[in-house]
Amino acid sequence: MPRQSTYWEKFVFVYILHLFSYVTSSMQMHVRLIAPRYVTYNSTATMHCNHSVPDEFLHKVEFMKDDKRILQYIKDRKPPFHRGEVEGASMEHFENGTTIKLKNLRFEASGSYHCLVTMTTPIYTEHSESVPMKVIVPQTENPKITFKKNSYVVGESLEANCTSSAAHPVPHLTWYINGKEVDISLVNHYPHTHHKNQLMSATAKLVIEVSALHTGKNGNLEISCHSTIPDYAVQYADIKKESVMGNYLIRFYK
Repeated sequence: MPRQSTYWEKFVFVYILHLFSYVTSSMQMHVRLIAPRYVTYNSTATMHCNHSVPDEFLHKVEFMKDDKRILQYIKDRKPPFHRGEVEGASMEHFENGTTIKLKNLRFEASGSYHCLVTMTTPIYTEHSESVPMKVIVPQTENPKITFKKNSYVVGESLEANCTSSAAHPVPHLTWYINGKEVDISLVNHYPHTHHKNQLMSATAKLVIEVSALHTGKNGNLEISCHSTIPDYAVQYADIKKESVMGNYLIRFYK
C-alpha cells in the first residue's frame, strides 16, 4: 500500500509539473504579424505570423482582415486549411500555416490585418497586434511649383502654387522656406483633382509677404514643396520634392 501511494504521488507530481509547464508556455506566448505597411498596386504582399509556440503544442493559426477570417490552419485536421476570400487580392498559403502571400493587389485589399495562434493544452489563444496595410500608386513626378508673377517687390505678397502628380491616396503637400516648414495659416489647400483609375492630385497655394522672406546663411532663398504619402511624417511610403531658388523673384528698391 505505501508503495502504491508513492507511485500515485509521483504520478500527480509529474502531471502538475507538465501542467505548470503548459501554463508557463501559454503565459510566455508571443505572436507577431510581420507584414508591410505600404504596397504598390498590382504587387505582392507577404505576411508571416511569427509565434513562440512549439510545434507539439500548436493547435491552429488564423489570419484575419478587418476582423474577418481569411485563412484558418488546424494542424491535426485533414485537410488542415480552410480558406476565405480576400477582396482585392488572390491568396497563396504555405504548408506550415504561418505564411501567406496576397497577389495582384488592388485598393480593396487595404485594411487592418492580424493573426491568432491557439495552443492544444491548455487551450489558449493569443493574437498579434494589428498591422494596417495600404495599397498605393506612387507619384511618377516631382511636384510642380508655379508663381503668379515673375518678380516681386518687398512689401508685396508672393503667391505660388504647388501641384502633385496623380497618385493614390492623394499626396499631402507641405511648403518649406529655407528648410523650415511654413505656417499652415499661410497655405490654402484646394479640392483634389480626380484622374482615371481612382488616382488624385493635390494643389496647395502659398501666400506670404516678401518682407517676411529671409535669405539663408549663404544669401539664397529656397522655396520648396514636399509631396508625401501618407500625410504624416512617419516612414513615408512615397515622397517627391521640388525646390526653387527664389532670389531672382525678388527685386529690392532703395
